[in-house]
Amino acid sequence: MKVKHNKKRNVGLIFAQLSQYVSEALVEGDIEKSKVALDILRRHFAQGTELFREFRLFRAMMITAVPSDSLATSIISEAKTAARNLDTRVLQQEKSSLIKDINYTISEDGFYNRRVPEYKSFATLQTLLSEWRSETPDLAVISKFETELHTHLLKEKAIKDLEDFKTPDVNNLVVEIMHKKIEEKYGDSLSEKQVDLLREYVFSSTTENKDKFEAYLSGVKVSALHTLDTFSYTCDNEILTEQINDVKTGINSLAPSGVNDESISRYLTLIKLTEELTTGGSSNG
Repeated sequence: MKVKHNKKRNVGLIFAQLSQYVSEALVEGDIEKSKVALDILRRHFAQGTELFREFRLFRAMMITAVPSDSLATSIISEAKTAARNLDTRVLQQEKSSLIKDINYTISEDGFYNRRVPEYKSFATLQTLLSEWRSETPDLAVISKFETELHTHLLKEKAIKDLEDFKTPDVNNLVVEIMHKKIEEKYGDSLSEKQVDLLREYVFSSTTENKDKFEAYLSGVKVSALHTLDTFSYTCDNEILTEQINDVKTGINSLAPSGVNDESISRYLTLIKLTEELTTGGSSNG
């Protein structure tokens, strides 16, 4: 049976490919490139959209494992109802907007050709979702693919049960990928606080997160200045004491707004300085 499958409109596949793009960018050390894809994820997979609702349904079918035939049948029935309750017209508009954004913002040949390990299951599931909503469904396709989905639900899943979207911004999967790739890129010499800073930097592209990130950087400055003040009271080395004021002047000159990769490296140094002065250099996470 040959079934037409439009992979550009497969919500699970596109999400996986965007996540891969973020991962690749972080491996390359290209923070700006990763932020482009993360911004697309934030805007198009926001809570309240039909795209988000279909993705949640898609994801639930992919990662759910059930112990019995009857429960699997019940879940498929519920999923069919949920799929039909989506506003098809709005969903298609949102998918078209997502594709257009990817084409014009990322503009990468081969983006949609990224391999996804569960591709066959992804294609089966998206086809089912579309057929369930169709005014003229192909009953042969539905029968075949519902049987395959039933079998899939009974399988023990290797996929971890990821947490639900905690915010409209980004799935926890992307956060996990980002942590892993940052550590691979920069090594394990970064402390936990330094890795947290990089994480906040990656997710600072939206207005709300940008304001939060600037407040985060201001906190780093305040902490460093406070630590230097404390250190100056106990330091009996005249040369170091004279240099402390110069260091404080340099810290005060750092602006928490309009940051880039170069200024972020200075904030990473500030965190290291603060940790060394407070722990004697023993802290590395």
